[in-house]
Amino acid sequence: MFAKAPRLLPRLFSALVLACVGVVLAQVPSHAVCRCVQSDVRSDIKSADAVFSGVLVDSSGTAGGSKSDFATYQVEADTLYKGNVRTATVDVRSRNDDCALGDLEADKRYVFFVTEQGTDLRADRCGGTATSSGTLVSQVEQVVGEGTPLGRSNQPDEPVTVEFTKVSDAEPDSLTRVAAPGFALVLVGLLGLLVVRRVRD
Repeated sequence: MFAKAPRLLPRLFSALVLACVGVVLAQVPSHAVCRCVQSDVRSDIKSADAVFSGVLVDSSGTAGGSKSDFATYQVEADTLYKGNVRTATVDVRSRNDDCALGDLEADKRYVFFVTEQGTDLRADRCGGTATSSGTLVSQVEQVVGEGTPLGRSNQPDEPVTVEFTKVSDAEPDSLTRVAAPGFALVLVGLLGLLVVRRVRD
């Protein structure tokens, strides 16, 4: 029996290693196996329908759920680099699959690279969405230039209302009163001509 022990030890060791590996893999989050095609910022911008930066206000549906469900991220957008985003408050959706955006931090600024799918703006970790940084913003601006500010400054100015205040007891001058000085000058001129003619006669 003891003679077989040396031959059993390698098998027991292998089984123990496999069991440990199984436990570790079971504890790894599902999104950790996300495999993205390596790309750069220029490619991410080209693939995206819209690119903007903003602060994450709130999120829902990010914990649990099936891979067919979506998480929604409410973003207070401040700068638009590409696309037709017109409102400061933007909802970004991400499918809860292996490459979902996951639990983004509230009150933190991100640069979102989104695609338009129907009325949804979709994003995932393979599209380039990441925490905003000076380096990332600089790379984006090198491709598309400085962004356009979003928010109240991007909305049309409110029409200016002009009010006219009527002066108390004020009435417009009558035509006779306005024309009186002109008539007086004409009469003076005529009298002057008569005087000159009489002097000559």
